[in-house]
Amino acid sequence: MVAKARIDWGKVNQPEVVLQQFASRRSVVYGTKGVVASSQPLACEAGLEILRKGGNAVDAAVATSAALNVTEPSCCGIGGDAFCLFYDAKEKTVKALNGSGHSPKKLTVEYMRNKGFNGDSIPLTDLNSVTVPGAAAAWYDSVAKFGSGKVTFAEVMEPAIRLAEEGRVDLQIFSASRI
Repeated sequence: MVAKARIDWGKVNQPEVVLQQFASRRSVVYGTKGVVASSQPLACEAGLEILRKGGNAVDAAVATSAALNVTEPSCCGIGGDAFCLFYDAKEKTVKALNGSGHSPKKLTVEYMRNKGFNGDSIPLTDLNSVTVPGAAAAWYDSVAKFGSGKVTFAEVMEPAIRLAEEGRVDLQIFSASRI
């Protein structure tokens, strides 16, 4: 089924956008040795490959996230941020990793005031609102600090690299999202 919609973003005149309806790809899956879940089957397979090599949930999550960059590039990206929580069952503690981007070193409050800014937040459309992406560093740090130690970071990245080099299936949900 195809539905047409007009997007109303204030005074901006937007063209008609065609939205395609698609059946859910979700199905019941059972497992006893581990599980990987994402919105994309090929990305899940990347995580499962790492589990099969002896990696832990962190290694698999990073592999899945990297693969999602290839299979669903409009939904996530290496140029973004990553925020991770890790539960250590033995210690019964939760640890966090903040992979948010950093502002450029010379972007100080004084610099912004000298440019005429006097508010308490930077406007989203201002060039200075952009940060240095933190996702790639968060992936690396996650594997280094919380990974199994049984697979290297290069091995964790291998499924995503292979997907990028060999190509991927262009699934209906991705195709339908193109305007």
